[in-house]
Amino acid sequence: MLAVIAAAVVIVVVVIVLFWTLGIAAALIGAVIMGITTTIIKIFIVPKFEARDRYRLASDNVRLSPEKLEVRFDNLKNGYVVDCFYTSPETGRKFVFSTEPFPSDPTPYLGTVRLTIVTNRIDYSNYYVETADLKDRL
Repeated sequence: MLAVIAAAVVIVVVVIVLFWTLGIAAALIGAVIMGITTTIIKIFIVPKFEARDRYRLASDNVRLSPEKLEVRFDNLKNGYVVDCFYTSPETGRKFVFSTEPFPSDPTPYLGTVRLTIVTNRIDYSNYYVETADLKDRL
């Protein structure tokens, strides 16, 4: 009787140990596979979609000239961001369009460069700011 109980305990312990070690191994393998997949998607797939969206915006939508520019340091993006202010002449609504972050302060160059906002005709939240001239000077 003691031998049967001891054998049952040994079997339960072995099953728990195997489940524990294989469970952690499976989780680690899954995490590595997910990390590799996410990296591949961010490096190869996302830029293609962003380029396609920019091309679609540039060829199909409206270009706006900002009325006022302000530079601020964005801690979340870890860089200087130029806020472009625009007021719609049709509705009078005010919009703020932000550039991608710059590593250095672009304030000295804002008087000599031209920033253009490319946005969807209907939904102004789908936009980007053309900053090629500013990037060349920084």
